[in-house]
Amino acid sequence: MTELTQAPDPGTPPPETAAPRAFRTDILTLFPGLFAGFLDESLIGKARARGLLSLHLHDWRAFATDKHSKVDDAPFGGGAGMVIKPDPVMACVAAVRALQEAEVGQRTPLVLLSPAGRPFDQATARRWAAGPGITLLCGRYEGFDARVEEAADELVSLGDYVLNGGEVAAMAIVEATARLRPGMVGNAASLGSQRGLSTAAGANPDAVEESHGAGLLEYPHYTRPRVWQGQEVPAILLSGDHAKIATWRREQAEARTRERRPDLWAAYAASRPPPPAKKGRRRRRKADSGDEG
Repeated sequence: MTELTQAPDPGTPPPETAAPRAFRTDILTLFPGLFAGFLDESLIGKARARGLLSLHLHDWRAFATDKHSKVDDAPFGGGAGMVIKPDPVMACVAAVRALQEAEVGQRTPLVLLSPAGRPFDQATARRWAAGPGITLLCGRYEGFDARVEEAADELVSLGDYVLNGGEVAAMAIVEATARLRPGMVGNAASLGSQRGLSTAAGANPDAVEESHGAGLLEYPHYTRPRVWQGQEVPAILLSGDHAKIATWRREQAEARTRERRPDLWAAYAASRPPPPAKKGRRRRRKADSGDEG
């Protein structure tokens, strides 16, 4: 089987430094050329060069058995569009799984990208990033034969809209998942969850949190200049009081989430423990002194 994109040799790690195992991603697509540039630029390209990511493209048209390399056909029962045939796709899947077992020692989850899948989210990215890798199957046309869907471990959608194919979704998943791997991001604190928004004294001022880390959108950020077109940086951020800054950031994250994503806010609010009940004051009963005078 010909791999269209081969990760560079990671080389020998520096002495006394244990190199993390490369995260393997196999992408099965009819259009591997769409990934040109994406795999070689920015953090993804640097991670591949350092051996942190092992990315492989597989064109399942190469597994078609007829002389025209046909991979789709008309749907049974009629209807518009063409449906991707199961035989070339699953032949490609079998070949990729054989490669994975030979090179990694195990198969990675087969994820079929489809608008009929469940929504992709940060929790899913975190779960996949904790494993050895993922296999992404990109659809086209009217989608896959349902028997291909049944063979997949998971069906995932990038959102409630329809794309021409799964390649753009695959790129988003590669980036969201790979950046969570060890060594990918220079400052690991930038991957911290919103749990770092502690109001306790001594809160870490460098614990920069991300949107969706713990069900909230991220708080607003500011940098130089302190005043730009009449707009000033909030004074609290210049105070040096890290506990107050942490409290402000949590309040801003909650306000943003409540305003912009009521669905996330409802889930976040429901997951929080109820506030402790306030103890009511007991009224002192005045002793009846009777009539005087």
